[in-house]
Amino acid sequence: MVLNCPGCGSQVAANTSICSVCDYIIDGSFLSGEPPAEAPEESTDAAEDPRRAARPPPPRRPRPAAGKSGSRPAAPQPGSDSTNIRSVEDVARSAPQQRAARAAAPRPAPRKAPEPAASVDPWDRADLDVRGGAVTDPDELIRDAKELFAQLQGGDKVAFWGAAVVLMSCFLPWKETAVDGDVLGLMSLGCGAFIMAILLLTAVTVRVKGSLPNVNPVVPWMGQLVVSIMCLIWCIVFIKMSSDTTMVPTPIGNSEMMNSSPSFGVYVAILGAVATLGGTLLGLKGQASR
Repeated sequence: MVLNCPGCGSQVAANTSICSVCDYIIDGSFLSGEPPAEAPEESTDAAEDPRRAARPPPPRRPRPAAGKSGSRPAAPQPGSDSTNIRSVEDVARSAPQQRAARAAAPRPAPRKAPEPAASVDPWDRADLDVRGGAVTDPDELIRDAKELFAQLQGGDKVAFWGAAVVLMSCFLPWKETAVDGDVLGLMSLGCGAFIMAILLLTAVTVRVKGSLPNVNPVVPWMGQLVVSIMCLIWCIVFIKMSSDTTMVPTPIGNSEMMNSSPSFGVYVAILGAVATLGGTLLGLKGQASR
């Protein structure tokens, strides 16, 4: 359907609101916010589209009952004291009661300051109790050693220091080999002489200090004599076993050397064993002459 514009007389469509030629407002319904009147649709015999049928309204969500978790608390009544705000008069009236309650409440006893600890000298051993412990005062050990050395007389002194020489010789080379070089006494059969030297020192110390008064004095003497003889024989046997005159090439150079030979450490041990045996015999001789 075509209409004529009232402003310029141009032909415009029936549903046009503003003329496109002179901008004349033909239909002012869009200014009032009301939709324009629609022309009646022509009835047709076509079937209605089922997709355009009215859909059922969605079900309404049930409201939570009062008092259940998740529900919004009810608004406080206008007359109830829903806030913690009090008037100045209420605060002034309750102040004397609060002060009286605080005054009547028992007060805690004042805490005493800790007493200062007495200064202790860490180097003072006067109050040191080592009777039940494994640690011994070094001064006491040194004092005992001095007393022992003062008690050693004649043959005992020779035997004691001879055993000490055997003990120290075990930290020296006892054997020299073409493959391993110098071998210490503790790393070879010389460890047997090391054990015997400890036994000799123990026997001399026990006998001189009288640590075993209930034991017959002959027992420590016989033990000392037997161990000193075994120590001397052990060193001599070691020299025999470590001597191998087979000539082998040296690791460096074109010269030759013996496969194995005793070193100077074992000879020092033999001297100590001889001194221990001699001191033991001197001590036995002195005991026989008494």
